[in-house]
Amino acid sequence: MDEMPTDGFRHRPLWLLGVAGLVLAQAGLALSLFGPARSPAGLLDARPVLSGRHPLHLYHGALGAHTFCHRGATTCYDPGFQAGYPKTPVFDGGCRPAELFLAIGGGGYSPAAYKVGLFACLVLIPLAFVLAARGAGLPAGAAVLAGACGTVLGWTWPVRRLIEEGEIDFLAAGLGVIVSTAWLGRYARWFGVDSWLILAAVATAGWYAHPVVWVGLTPVVVAYYLVLAPRKELAWHLGLVGITAAGLVPNLWWLTDWGRYWWLRLPSPADHVPPPAWDAVLGTPGDYVTLAGYVPFGGLLVLTGAAGLVALWRGGYRESAVLLLSSTLLTVTVARVLAAWPRVPPDAPERLAPLAAGFLALPAAFGLWKVLERGRFAAVTAAGAVTALLVVGWADGPDRPLAGAARLRTDPLVIGLSADQEQVVVALRDHTTPDARVLWDETTDHRPGWNWTALLPVLTGRAYLGGLDHDAGMEYSFCGMWEGRLNGRGLGEWTDPELGKFCEWYNVGWVVCRSPAAADRWGRLPMAKPVARLKEGGQPVVVYALDRPRSFVLAGSARWESATPNRITLTDVIPDADGKVTLSLHYLEGLRVYPSYVKLDPAKDGQDPITHVRLRPYGPVPRVTLVWENP
Repeated sequence: MDEMPTDGFRHRPLWLLGVAGLVLAQAGLALSLFGPARSPAGLLDARPVLSGRHPLHLYHGALGAHTFCHRGATTCYDPGFQAGYPKTPVFDGGCRPAELFLAIGGGGYSPAAYKVGLFACLVLIPLAFVLAARGAGLPAGAAVLAGACGTVLGWTWPVRRLIEEGEIDFLAAGLGVIVSTAWLGRYARWFGVDSWLILAAVATAGWYAHPVVWVGLTPVVVAYYLVLAPRKELAWHLGLVGITAAGLVPNLWWLTDWGRYWWLRLPSPADHVPPPAWDAVLGTPGDYVTLAGYVPFGGLLVLTGAAGLVALWRGGYRESAVLLLSSTLLTVTVARVLAAWPRVPPDAPERLAPLAAGFLALPAAFGLWKVLERGRFAAVTAAGAVTALLVVGWADGPDRPLAGAARLRTDPLVIGLSADQEQVVVALRDHTTPDARVLWDETTDHRPGWNWTALLPVLTGRAYLGGLDHDAGMEYSFCGMWEGRLNGRGLGEWTDPELGKFCEWYNVGWVVCRSPAAADRWGRLPMAKPVARLKEGGQPVVVYALDRPRSFVLAGSARWESATPNRITLTDVIPDADGKVTLSLHYLEGLRVYPSYVKLDPAKDGQDPITHVRLRPYGPVPRVTLVWENP
């Protein structure tokens, strides 16, 4: 077995100052997302992040964290949207980091805890690259240079887009895959406790962040094992089994729900399209130039990375070189498959480009270090890179001229409600009550802050149809209004009696119209009266109150006392002549009713694919509690 290297941080402790400088520089760059002053106050205030799907993840993170603190699970039943729906790891998977942030922050709704968690994830980027570099065999100085490359890569447009859209799960999993790949090389070369612990910890975090990304590394890991297994001792094999178990076992508590509720996902149009032909996947040289161009200086990174792979091989780090090359090729192959697959979003290859670049950044830093080392400029260059990042991170002007010159995307996120949105929230509080739902007209254009409506139940204390996410991709999103359509049917096709029946079935008491088509149709409904005319983002918003009986009880009678995640409480429950009490509430397997002698079964409506809750109390009951227990 080769001797352990003597060029790490334990032997070159001064390079730890370089690592600290990278973390400090990244902190300055990350703080710029929360305000131009780079002040921690932007992290700690109560304003939520509204860019992309951050509001959705914050809302679901609060639900999941609260449920976890009380039941040890994050799947829950939420009556705040869609007449009740299951919040699961399938929808939405991207809220897992938020659940972790908020659980650490106390288990409730907390924009500050969410922002601090987001900030911490971003600060981990240079540390992840430094750690990966050490696993690949880079000396301490070259690892610092790799960390600088990773920091720059983390602020390029494709990664910034992940941050903007709230895909922190994908970002964290990508960092984990890079670290794991590099340390597999070290595990093969120097099998020890340190490499096992790092691989086990990263596997645990990677599976939690995004299991699909983690499973995507399987071909590389299988090939790695088949090549090395015949030459390794039993302890090495058992160690790999332990690493796999360390990734899977701590995550089984939510992975079981991920598999259990996969059926809730609506089929995507891409599910029924045959795979692309191989010639389309292979593409042309121009396609690979385009893929490299998604990352600034991508072509130079490819050339430098290729040279660095050769340097790694010749330096004796063959396992690392092969693993990094294989992972890069696998990522490029997946990107090409997605680019050629019909109906796959066209930006899918762009999202994978930073991952391939991340694999190449390690050998590129090693190759550059070796070249500069010959002229005795390596240490100066690495120190200069850290210093330059510190200047950009902390001394850049309000308009970020230095970051712009370096092609780093550090523009602030959308933080806090706008004045128009605040007025809408105030109007909803003033003109609505908790005894009925609000039908929200969803817009499908992703203007900045478009998903802020996912926070409406928290901001107003009301229940809604629509506003959660128009791309939810689950059956429970059926009941909603968007693009001039209601429940998938054009608003102009609905008669007045049909709209009345719809409002009765879902207990709609108010309608918020944000499009001309919706405002026109609901304005012609005799029972609809405008109570507020507002604007949001320059677009008119009309709030209609519906003159109809408001009750969540469709048959029989009861008083709707409270509806919180996983628990609905009714009092003074009296069945109708048929012995039934039907609720305007979606049924979900796992709902239990107390007292236990009250029976519960689903009630079907022809226009809703999801059944509603029906109770059979066999007489008056002073109090009935519905509790959702994850079956």
